[in-house]
Amino acid sequence: MRIDLPAHSLYGNTPVTVEFPDDWDVQVSSFQGEKEPALSQEQIADAIRHPTHTEPIHKAARGCKNAVIIFDDITRATPIEPIAKAVIAELEEAGVPRDKIEFMAAVGGHRAMFREDFVRKLGEDIVNEFRVWSHNPFFNCVYLGKTSQQIPIELNAECVYADFKVAIGAIFPHSSTGAGGGGKIILPGIASLETIRRWHLTDSGMWLTDSNARNTVTEAARMLGLNMKIDVLMNGKGEIARLYAGDCERNLQDHYDEIQQFFATRHIPDVDFVIANNYFKPTEPNVAIVQMGILETIRPGGDICLSYHSPQGCACHYVWGKWGDSGIGGCMYRKQWRIPSNVNRFFVFTQYPDFGTSSSYHLNEDGNIFARQWSGIMEKLGPKPRRVAIYRYSDACCFEDKIGTR
Repeated sequence: MRIDLPAHSLYGNTPVTVEFPDDWDVQVSSFQGEKEPALSQEQIADAIRHPTHTEPIHKAARGCKNAVIIFDDITRATPIEPIAKAVIAELEEAGVPRDKIEFMAAVGGHRAMFREDFVRKLGEDIVNEFRVWSHNPFFNCVYLGKTSQQIPIELNAECVYADFKVAIGAIFPHSSTGAGGGGKIILPGIASLETIRRWHLTDSGMWLTDSNARNTVTEAARMLGLNMKIDVLMNGKGEIARLYAGDCERNLQDHYDEIQQFFATRHIPDVDFVIANNYFKPTEPNVAIVQMGILETIRPGGDICLSYHSPQGCACHYVWGKWGDSGIGGCMYRKQWRIPSNVNRFFVFTQYPDFGTSSSYHLNEDGNIFARQWSGIMEKLGPKPRRVAIYRYSDACCFEDKIGTR
């Protein structure tokens, strides 16, 4: 039995194949929106032209001398180019000079982006014409005050001083803020490292959309004066399947049930072996194994395989990274994640092993079994028939028995 695992998002979408003996009980689960068709450029432009809870850009930006378009960074699979082109057209219609439109990559505590990254997100045409910046969490941030949780908000100065501000990102299930998207592109996306650190100390609450962590990112977006947020849901090919344009928090709250249904994934219980594949955020592979309930489905003594494939390797992270064996690591480094007691072996299947970065905050350092080829894992598993669960998009799971949680 041969099964393709989605891989190489933003890098050609070439799948990686795994194979099992025919006498194994192998079940594959994916999210409901995997095969939803992609929106056309016309549909994208129309949705942006008719936002909810905010004035359209072509009206709201009238009289503005400049504008910044904030977009999620290279660790996310979001195809920004078609959205950005529609936003540029709206800004021009409002009278904003084309040469006064710029882009800011919301890298948060990740590494800075460079030209190749910009092209993969924005396309050659935009990069060749417009100024594209990478947010620097260490410098050039402006203090805007404190939130209701007394979190000091320091945000990117270029964005703060822009007359008009649009942000583009994607929504996914998220273990600490209910869902990604919304104001998270502002905090941590364009915040100072100290603001990011303080924010990570706030109460989050698994799958809650009204937690202190979620409320704080919304307050940060309002303090910035974000004029419009554009959030998308992506299908299994990393294409834009749905688009919400308007107020950053209403995008999430008004569509939360719909979002959960889009990512609804069948839970496969009582298995000997789980493959948790990360497609949308492969540079943060641990995202594929933190979804509520995925580890509890493994029988005592069973095994798990974390699968992720991106030439980038693991994300560079100034908050959670280890940065060598001789120091304490990033500003909130908490040692390694540990596999639960019911799991026997932890396999790591990747064509691009990154031992230094991946062992720092994503994976266990002790006992990991790395394999670049699938055959190496099958040799370790042996021929005895097993019950297997494969989550092709484990980083986007919203298990059906958890839907309805707010």
